[in-house]
Amino acid sequence: MQGELSDLKRQLLATFGEAVTLKKSDDSRLEVTGILTRELVPTGPYEQVLQEVTTLALPNDVKVSRGDEVISAAQQWTIDRKLKGDGQMNWWSLHEAGA
Repeated sequence: MQGELSDLKRQLLATFGEAVTLKKSDDSRLEVTGILTRELVPTGPYEQVLQEVTTLALPNDVKVSRGDEVISAAQQWTIDRKLKGDGQMNWWSLHEAGA
């Protein structure tokens, strides 16, 4: 079963993934393929107020920590916290660098 899940992860990254650069706290850089998603979600007690939430899905063998930077094209984010993991992929909350 693990083999099939690994194959599915590779297909998912090949289809939806994009190359991003991870800048670690020790200033090392790592090129990885991840899935960046942006969505508008309601915030606060009123659903009319929306905010953009950016997440990054990475294979679970890519080690990152809070404060690492993610660079993709001309955009840059800072890793905030881990949202979830399923054994194959981990999802991380991002916020714009400098924000």
